[in-house]
Amino acid sequence: MQNWLEFQAVVMAAGKGSRIPEMTATKPKCLLPVGNKPIIYYPLKLLENAGFRDTKIIVADNYASDIQEEVDQLGFEINLSFVPIPSDEDWGTADSLRHISDNILTDVIVLSCDLITDIDLHQVLNIYRNNNASLVSLYFSPLRDEQCVFTVPGPKSKNKFEKDIIGYDSKTSRLLLMASASDYEETMPISSALLNKCSNLTLCSKLLDSHMYIMKRWLVNYLVKDINISTLKGELLPFVVKKQLSKYSKNIEPNEKCIEDEEEKPDIFNISKESDIETNIRSMSCFGNISNVEEIIKCYACVIDSNIGIRANTLYDYCRINKIIHKLNINLGDEKDKISPEAEILSNQFDKETCFVGPNTKIMEKTSIKNSTIGSRCTINSKTRITDCILMNGVTIEERCVLHNCIVCHDAVISAGCELKDCLISGNFKVPSGGKHYSEVLTAMERLMEI
Repeated sequence: MQNWLEFQAVVMAAGKGSRIPEMTATKPKCLLPVGNKPIIYYPLKLLENAGFRDTKIIVADNYASDIQEEVDQLGFEINLSFVPIPSDEDWGTADSLRHISDNILTDVIVLSCDLITDIDLHQVLNIYRNNNASLVSLYFSPLRDEQCVFTVPGPKSKNKFEKDIIGYDSKTSRLLLMASASDYEETMPISSALLNKCSNLTLCSKLLDSHMYIMKRWLVNYLVKDINISTLKGELLPFVVKKQLSKYSKNIEPNEKCIEDEEEKPDIFNISKESDIETNIRSMSCFGNISNVEEIIKCYACVIDSNIGIRANTLYDYCRINKIIHKLNINLGDEKDKISPEAEILSNQFDKETCFVGPNTKIMEKTSIKNSTIGSRCTINSKTRITDCILMNGVTIEERCVLHNCIVCHDAVISAGCELKDCLISGNFKVPSGGKHYSEVLTAMERLMEI
């Protein structure tokens, strides 16, 4: 295993999961199951496979011990450092990176905990190296899942997707424009500076931003100086991409200190300018060349038509990846990891080809289970049918229940004789006996409203 001395890796796992609140009310998003692993397993495995030996994981302080305990059980060889941040404060990804800036000594790769992909990470790293890039952002073409047709649990609604517009040079992959489609109605103005810069401009609104960013160490330095930037995607990246088109003074010395008024932004060109020793090191590198050395801010888009590239950060995408995860070329471990040897399965109608089962789970006889993920510490009693469902840790299903296409969150109880279809049941919720529910979200709050 090679140790990548040129990069440090940071995984952002402190998100509150605000788009899926029913599922994250009692559990952090990074620990929600996808297949037989928590979501955070997938970016960590991606880094380990690429040769990284050290990774910092940003976590919310109220879940820090839970996350560390579960991740430690995944058997990674990579050295993991958990960095807690205040859960009662609204920190963005840039705030988190600024928080650990003293420990960032090299260029850095930042990943979201909900990224699931089968890419070769070296492909992205080499784009960064070969172009001496300031920043590389990874994008995926839409997932080819025409055969994956399903109903999202809960009330029927249109799946709304936030569209981002990116503009990049189709020949060089230079990333030259980032914007939100919601900011424009029918037309979007494009500056003459951008058109002069690029004669092969490609505009896309259907690419998925993976939230994987590779960036120079000086961008972390810039975040330290500009404390008004809170997020990477929404604030830092559009700002840096736009600055590529700006003019700068060639007379600024690399070691000259910026003296700015507190209300003004620091000079990004001053911070980004290479020192002589950095230029010499790069000139001796086997990667890239030293042409265009005056162009010191260079951003690139790595657009990949991957078999899979998805962020499990919405209910739709979370359901979609769970429907197809067993078909994908992603390392999920061997058979004993798929069906835990510590699980007790007495049913003779259990489809082991399409199911995952965690440890200390008991599945009684006279049950039928297909196309489902069942967590640890679950109890499924007899005369029960479960198809196309996700049961998280500690779930109890009593006798004579029928569940189809449901998500049952941690420590929920489905009482005897219930029939549930296309439902989402929140953590610690108990569905009363004999209940029949279709296309509903069942939460403790809704139960209190009924009472």
